[in-house]
Amino acid sequence: MDAPDISRIVHAAREPRRAFRLKVSDHHELHVEESGNPDGAPIVMLHGGPGGRIEPRHRRLVDPERYRLIAFDQRGAGRSTPSASIEDNTTWDLVADIETVREHLGVARWHVAGGSWGSTLALVYAQTHPESVIAVCVWGVWLANRPTRRWLFEFGANMVYPEAWDRFVAHFTPDERDDIEAATYRRLKGGDPEAAARTARALAEWETASVFFHPRGEGPVAGDADGGEGYGRIIGHYFENGCFLDGEDHIVARRGALKDIPGRIVHGRFDMCTPLREAWELKKAWPGAELRVVEHGGHMPDEPGMARAIVTALDELAGL
Repeated sequence: MDAPDISRIVHAAREPRRAFRLKVSDHHELHVEESGNPDGAPIVMLHGGPGGRIEPRHRRLVDPERYRLIAFDQRGAGRSTPSASIEDNTTWDLVADIETVREHLGVARWHVAGGSWGSTLALVYAQTHPESVIAVCVWGVWLANRPTRRWLFEFGANMVYPEAWDRFVAHFTPDERDDIEAATYRRLKGGDPEAAARTARALAEWETASVFFHPRGEGPVAGDADGGEGYGRIIGHYFENGCFLDGEDHIVARRGALKDIPGRIVHGRFDMCTPLREAWELKKAWPGAELRVVEHGGHMPDEPGMARAIVTALDELAGL
């Protein structure tokens, strides 16, 4: 099935005004791009994953007349180099990179937006550097906690997508299936490069099986040259380490840092990747933000209900 037509909901497709490389460590160099109005309100867009990439669909959510859009591929992801590297690749490295990009571009304060893992990173960044943030818009919220990993690896998503789950667990022996999550991490770090590559691709396929409300033929990693291997390696690295956060309730526990930041939270009622409970818990911890539940929405922003709600939220925040 083809992707739904959202051309009348989102903004017209435009190419970036410029793209450049930015060295952020001895090991990592980021691909950074700017779009929209150079005199508009600055906004940074954070992609999903971990290990995803910035795509044209992200640019179409943002009004190019009102915003100066800055986006980059995170460490090891997309066009940033070295590809799929997990060395010096943690949430805190990425938070530091966001500040490095802001300072490099001479932006005093900016809007922060992101979906899925991008929402996690946006929230952690805003809590760490509230002085740099005008407002936050997040969707497909993920609080990077144990309950959602259990939903993915133990009991939840496999009840809704049994065919995709069976394809995933077929890669493991009967003994390994007693703890699929632990077996996945052992395979990814093991001494068998071929087994690690197969497991990374299988994890990427399973992790993205639940993202579409309107099913379609290809998942977001299907077009990757490596079949999602790099994506799978990075998400496995982050999942195993609890996204390098301080405890399961890192974001909610630090809710005080968000209290003076305006926010919009958009979440699909039928998000089977990061269930609505994530956004609900965030809203309770962040009363100053507005939660908008898309009744016929899933996880992805390029479907009609979600696209309309995200575009509306970003348009509302543009004047702040």
